[in-house]
Amino acid sequence: MDTKRLIVFGGVIAAIVIGITFFAPQPKKVETTDETKAVVSVSTFSLLESAHAVAGDALDINMIVPLGNDPHMFSPNPTQVAEISKSALFIYNGAGFEMWAESLKNTLPKTIEVIDMSQHVALQKNEEEHHDEHADEADHDAHAHEAEHHDEESHDEHAHHHHGAYDPHYWLDLDNMIKMTQTLDAEFSKLIPSKAEQFHNNATAYIAELQQLKSEYETGLAECKNRTLISNHDAFGYLAHANKLENVSVIGLSSDEQPSAKTIAEIIAMVKEHGVKTIFFEELINDNVSQTIARETGAKAVALQPLENISEDELKSHQTYLTIMRENLKKMREAMECR
Repeated sequence: MDTKRLIVFGGVIAAIVIGITFFAPQPKKVETTDETKAVVSVSTFSLLESAHAVAGDALDINMIVPLGNDPHMFSPNPTQVAEISKSALFIYNGAGFEMWAESLKNTLPKTIEVIDMSQHVALQKNEEEHHDEHADEADHDAHAHEAEHHDEESHDEHAHHHHGAYDPHYWLDLDNMIKMTQTLDAEFSKLIPSKAEQFHNNATAYIAELQQLKSEYETGLAECKNRTLISNHDAFGYLAHANKLENVSVIGLSSDEQPSAKTIAEIIAMVKEHGVKTIFFEELINDNVSQTIARETGAKAVALQPLENISEDELKSHQTYLTIMRENLKKMREAMECR
């Protein structure tokens, strides 16, 4: 009898220990080196790339949106929210790109530093005034955006009171990618002051690579027969604007919009009129519209990567922000018949 009691008692104790272990607050995800690694959660691929470049192996960088997912359509599940809750830093794109982050940030533990990266870059006004109404105002808008792009002071005050007032795809402007890297350098240095010099050296090296890429774009797109970038989804405004190209998109900033027949007809007319030979579509979203326009005009439909996210295959083949941007440049040079 005593032995039985002992076994039952032992079983109860074991169950309690397992329960405590299982339900106890889990510690931050750490690796035991000389210093435990703080976790940094980021929402988009461009933030992941910049964070990895600056942190090296000093921090554990975790991207919330799974590879291959369209970030516009994404919403985190409880496991992903729990992952963010273990972070020392949560960095999101902002400017209305992740509506889930706006509501989530208020529910996170106060110990987590939350950074809206859109407050640290130069934003452009949202061009949602569709081309079916304003096609002839493209030139005027381009000049307005020129001023907007350099007007960093004014956008910072207003960006977050008007969701959707700004185009959130700002990482496609290399000057913004540089600003993001500088911001992460400062934030990581505050987080781990003992590694500040390492972060700064890493950031400096990555910024030099971004500046090199910027000069490749300037040279590569300097002399082109055609300077119109036509795409299915308005993700390439910053890329076009930074390189003095005219940006025309079939749908707006949200990748799940359906274009009207009138919009498609107008873009087909524009493609024919300008002799455009390539319609770009975004890799992670449906390309039916681009394919339709291509069929109607004899143009080619070609994938252009907006770097909102990458696929498993791209990761496996060691694709990075830099390699994909170079691939985009190659496709744009061919499409626009650049010398």
